[in-house]
Order: sequence, then C-alpha cells, then structure tokens
Amino acid sequence: MFEQHPFQPVSMPLCLAVRHDRSTGASTGERIGIHPRMLTRMGAEPRQQARVSHGGTTALFTLIPDTDMEEVDTIRITESGCRRLGAAPGQTVILDFRCIDPAMTEKEAEIEGEFIERLEDDGRHHRLVVLAPHGGAIETRTDQQAEQVVASLGSHDSTLWACKGWGPIGHAYRAWHISSTDLSVHSFPLLRSLSARRFQWALSFHGYRGNDVLIGGLAPARLKSDLRNAIAKAVDGSGIRVRVADPGERYCGESASNLVNRLTADAAGGIQIEQSRPARMLHGRAIAAAVSEVYDSWIAADNRR
Repeated sequence: MFEQHPFQPVSMPLCLAVRHDRSTGASTGERIGIHPRMLTRMGAEPRQQARVSHGGTTALFTLIPDTDMEEVDTIRITESGCRRLGAAPGQTVILDFRCIDPAMTEKEAEIEGEFIERLEDDGRHHRLVVLAPHGGAIETRTDQQAEQVVASLGSHDSTLWACKGWGPIGHAYRAWHISSTDLSVHSFPLLRSLSARRFQWALSFHGYRGNDVLIGGLAPARLKSDLRNAIAKAVDGSGIRVRVADPGERYCGESASNLVNRLTADAAGGIQIEQSRPARMLHGRAIAAAVSEVYDSWIAADNRR
C-alpha cells in the first residue's frame, strides 16, 4: 500500500489525453482515468487523490482505473478537467501523490495558495466527528463553523477533521475541491487515522450555489428535523429557507460512500449541511451555534440512557 513521505513525494510525468464523459455530475471534472498498471507501478490505490500540475497550475484529482486505455504513460481527463489545469491534449503533466503538506502552517498555506489537513482528536471517543473537507477559500467559512462546533462541545465528545485550501481569487475551489463521495483515506493521513473508528454521528459543513440551507445525510429524520428547526430560528428574518433535502435530490448527501456517512456506525449517522454563500458569510456563526445546541442536547440525552 502506498505510504507518502512528506519530503519525498511520488511524482511522474505523463501524457494528457481527453476523455469524453456524458455525466453532468460535479465530480466529473475532478476525476482522471489512469491505466491500472500505472497505479500498480506507483503503489497507489484506486480512487486515491493526486495532484496534477502543468505550467505552474496544480489541481487535485481522483484516480479512476481505466481499463480501456492502451498507453500506460497517459492519463485521461475531461475537457472541464483540462480547463482546471489550463492544459491541452498531448501535453505533459506531472502526477504527484503528495496531496497535502503536513509541515506547512495555515498562514503559510494561505500565502502560498496551498492545501493542508488538520485534526483535533482525543483518539478515544466515538461520539461526533465534525468535518470541513472544503475549508479555507474553497467553500469559505465552513472550516470556521466546524471549529466553532467542536470548541463548543469539547474534545471529550467531538473531533474535528478539516482540509483547507487557498489560491488566486476564485481558484481555490477549482484547484482543491474533491467531492465528498470520492475523498480517499489513502490520500489524507489524518483522516486515515479516524477511518477504523466508527462514530455515532458525523456532521459535515459545506457551501453550494443554491439559495437554501439544505440538510441531508443518512442520519435519522428526527435529527434532521431538529437541525432544520434550530437553523431556521437562527436565520429567521433573513429570507433564507432551511429545509431537509428530498431523497435523491442533488446534494442530499445520502450516498453510503459520502465521507460523512462512511465515518459513522452502519453509515447511519451522517448529516451534511449545504449552505448558500449569504448563509455562510452573514449567518455562519449563528448557524454553527444552533447546530452545537442540537448536538449538545442529543449527546446529553444519550448520556442519560
């Protein structure tokens, strides 16, 4: 199994080709097709993340084994993926398995336009893990909301895992966003340390282009209802609608492969909160405080059983 060393990233030059994908999913432009033999040669796992760089531009992608490929030293990316890199078919790109820099401080990462991983965990409890996989400037304020919830509940009952990315204005999302259904524990050492521990609940803060605050995941309906009511009260008078996602709706977070569900026992305790930009920027702290109160009451009720 591939183990990355922070000072010895595994990287390789490869030829870029375009693959045509009719899918319109958000993750389509975040995936690359790679020959299975190349994965084996580099000691990597399928669906692991890797950096791809070209001409000073870097973006994070998910590696998808492509059995239709003939050339081992070629990777295939959709046209939208090519635009993320500013690269054209036939050009050489660099594939690098160093997804994050564990030695870089948050301030350094912001200045350098980099991508980092953070964990606050006592290593023991199984209560609540709070996630912000798209923090920093990727989905602004979501990491601060996650940090606020964990600070409120304390380390005895809550764990924080976050990734934070920065870049030129408007480019952090393009460079570092990976859909939660694709995030691999093989690419994030701190996340991997949590992967064998199943939590009772998991909560993930997100931002999206919709107008509402959308509550999804595979957690019980009563928890979703409690969160909806608490958040609606927190944003009362703002005109922002708060609702529970319909089954099958985009951003409903109900896939068992979604990280927020994967980290819970029986994939049954995940809550995904999608928020419009006004909700995050103008009411982010109030939303996080409301969420904290709900989980505090659920933890207290569970302690009385």
